[in-house]
This record gives sequence, C-alpha cells and structure tokens, in this order.
Amino acid sequence: MFIAEIEFRGRITRQKAAEYLPALDFVQRSRKARGLILTIDSGGGDANATEILYNKITEISNVKPVYAYVESMAASGAYWMACAAGKIYCMRTSLVGSIGVISMMPNVSGMLRKIGVEVSVMKVGDHKDMLSPFRAMDQGERERYQVLLNDIFEAFRSEVAKRRKLSDEEMARVATGEVFTPSAAKEMKLVDGVLPYDQIVKDMASGLNIKAKRRKIPPQRTFVQRLIGTEFIGGAIREAMDSMLDFQ
Repeated sequence: MFIAEIEFRGRITRQKAAEYLPALDFVQRSRKARGLILTIDSGGGDANATEILYNKITEISNVKPVYAYVESMAASGAYWMACAAGKIYCMRTSLVGSIGVISMMPNVSGMLRKIGVEVSVMKVGDHKDMLSPFRAMDQGERERYQVLLNDIFEAFRSEVAKRRKLSDEEMARVATGEVFTPSAAKEMKLVDGVLPYDQIVKDMASGLNIKAKRRKIPPQRTFVQRLIGTEFIGGAIREAMDSMLDFQ
C-alpha cells in the first residue's frame, strides 16, 4: 500500500492534460494506491484542459482521499484544479487564488499598415474572424466575447463555491482575480492549512491507517517530448516544440 504522488508544474495545456491523464487513471484504478497527493506549482492556463484535469481528479477524490499541495503558486486554472481535492494545503510562501478569467488578443493591424502589408480575408459568417489579430473587434463582437468569458467564469466560480463550501458573500470576497497570501487564503477558506509537505503525508497515512510509503507517478510523455526534454536541447527549441505540439 502506498500514497501516490503526482507533481504538476507549469502552464496547463491540452498537451499536458493528455500527459497527466494516464497517471491519474493509474491512481484511480490501483488498489495499492490508497490516496493521492497532488503537488501544484502553476499560474493556470487553458480552460478546457483545466476542466478535463479537474473532472478526473474529482473522480479520484470520490473514491479515495486526495490532497492538493501548493508550492509557489496555484492561481487561476491551477486553483480550479486544486479544488478537486478533498483538502488543499500550501507553504508559508505560496500564492493562492486568482479566481477569474482573462483573454488577451493582439491587434497587429496598425503595425502591418506601417510596413505596407495588407491582409485579405475571405469568410462565410459575419463573425468568423472575430478573434483575428488583423483587425479590431467591433462593440457587438466584444459583447459576444464577454458573454463567453462570463460563462467560463461562472463555471469556475460555481465549482470553487461547491468544493470549498463558500456562500455567495464569501465567493464575492475571493472571486476578484487577485492572489492571496497563505494566511489570507486560510481565513477565506481557500486552503485548509499551511503545513510542510512531510506533515500532510503523515496526516494522510494516519487517516488511512497505513505506513507513510510514497510512490511518485510520472506523466506519460511521447518519445519526441522525452527527447526535447534532454539537457543537450536548448530551452528555446523545447519551447518552440511545445508550442507546435499544443497547436496540433
């Protein structure tokens, strides 16, 4: 019998979700994995990937204890993911929260005009190029897009409220898009405690009545991903390849 440990660091992407799902599936199926401690150090990322991971972690939390442990940060989507755990703990120097939604789209039309570049667009559907970087949104499109962001935010807000058992008044205090210190996060019920990692391992083992034996469960990466993660490949190349994989 052991306590499974999964570490999630960096931006939440669809590619990363695909890497971590097999590890989470293993923990869910394994009878020897009596509980899961999910270490998180992330500022968030893709909303769809976040929800996929959140749903899977919630499934595990329904059948065995799951603790989330925040290292330096669990912000935005990373905090949404952490809320799938039965308990959330953090370090004394962690940052927690950023409950909100943001979307930024560049508009390079002015720059292109200066260098004499014109972009021809052919489309079917008035708003098919609404998110194009080659023109500004009109007011109607901004309003439509704001509705989409509001819907994503409401899904985020409602799951945090449900999992952390927060009233509407309490949610209004925390759903401001800002990050909180550990003491403030605990006072607002965003975390359950500020403890060293070894202590939460002992607490989980005690609750399960087993020895505090741990087993790290790594994400599943493809051969290409393992190759570009080696030390001789430069960081810029790894970043470019990650972007290509995400796009695909």
